[in-house]
Amino acid sequence: MLLRRLSQSLKEQNWTAIAVEFVLLVAGVFLGIQAANWNETRIERDLVRGHLSEIAQDLHTHEAIGEELVDSTKMRIAAVDYIYREAFGTRLPTTLKLASRSWNAPKVDAFPPDQLDQLMGSINLVRVSVRSRNAYESLINSGRLGLLKNRTLARHIQTYYGNYDDLLDTQTNVFRTFRTDGVIQQYPLGVSVFDQRPASEIVALARDNPGFAAYLCSQREWAILNWNLLHNSDLETRALLLAIEKELAAP
Repeated sequence: MLLRRLSQSLKEQNWTAIAVEFVLLVAGVFLGIQAANWNETRIERDLVRGHLSEIAQDLHTHEAIGEELVDSTKMRIAAVDYIYREAFGTRLPTTLKLASRSWNAPKVDAFPPDQLDQLMGSINLVRVSVRSRNAYESLINSGRLGLLKNRTLARHIQTYYGNYDDLLDTQTNVFRTFRTDGVIQQYPLGVSVFDQRPASEIVALARDNPGFAAYLCSQREWAILNWNLLHNSDLETRALLLAIEKELAAP
């Protein structure tokens, strides 16, 4: 309709009408483009917020899994503490020193008396924090991370999952590998991975076999390091979750 009027005005050489209609035409095209851009921006923003909501759900799951893994490390420490106290009448150090760093052991409850026949199971169970990262992978694979205008949050997300990968690698290739190698060395002593026998027999084996005692002590040391890494990871999980929730709450 506008183009028809513009064409008619050109035939009639009505320059005032031509100018007005040309301005209206340009304005209409501009507003149309802007509306399309606004709509596209809104769609992209909604997609990114959807990814963030999914990541937040995964992080809530991470928190629950993290608590279970932390409890597992504490049980390892408590089991070794019991054996050393009974076998040698000593308390093991509460601080683990590695090069220039020190790692404090967590406070642990005494090993449960009703589970004393499961000492080796608690010591040899090295759980790995395989946590869901589907939402993060979806965000990365979609290429929409770059659409997140909060670049601080974008970097925070990338750093978190990078640290998570490092933690998973350490647990799998260090803690579990040491456990697996150590368990093999115990077979000549007749000790299986999740050996169930009276605690007094495990205590006697530790007292009479320095190699076995050293394995137990080393498992405790790795458990202290594992606890600290998990604790730091849990703090990072909560920090990222708060940052995402703040972003989602923004208008």
